[in-house]
Amino acid sequence: MDDVVFKPWIGSKYYLDNQFGLRVLVLGESHYHDGPVDPDFTTGVVKYLAQSVRNSFFTKIATLLLKKEKGTWLSDAERADVWEHVAFYNYIQSYVGESSRIRPTEDMWLSAQKPFLAVIKELKQEVVLVLGFSLWSRFSRLALEGPEFCVIKHPSTGFRYQEWTPKFVDALNKAKILKQGDKL
Repeated sequence: MDDVVFKPWIGSKYYLDNQFGLRVLVLGESHYHDGPVDPDFTTGVVKYLAQSVRNSFFTKIATLLLKKEKGTWLSDAERADVWEHVAFYNYIQSYVGESSRIRPTEDMWLSAQKPFLAVIKELKQEVVLVLGFSLWSRFSRLALEGPEFCVIKHPSTGFRYQEWTPKFVDALNKAKILKQGDKL
């Protein structure tokens, strides 16, 4: 993974004994920061915003991963633990800007392809939960085969669990059927 700038978060149970029975990669779009580039930035973000504090973005993803309904209160332990069962990677491999709502440049999108292909080869995920249609439209052209893709609306605005959780459950079920077929 030589071209990867921000190493992916890989939960301690991602490869073995995870609650999904499948390797799930949560794919985000980008990081926002104004400091120096740190290869462990993604890991630090997940440890802090997903596991230590109650951040809306990461809590929504955790709620979806746990197949809970809107309004369900996740305990700190539940919220932190689910991230030990998945991997998380941001597609864009440079800071997009200092704050959210700044869009990646065309060069950022293009330069992200090669690192992404290296990450998916390394992680061997069976399901990819894609956070946002814009992100999907950019990398779906790579014609990837293998994992089951579940594309949902970006969790930052207008997110509806009753719409997106069934799609995630469906992707898990399809991937499990494929995995069982591979064993026959």
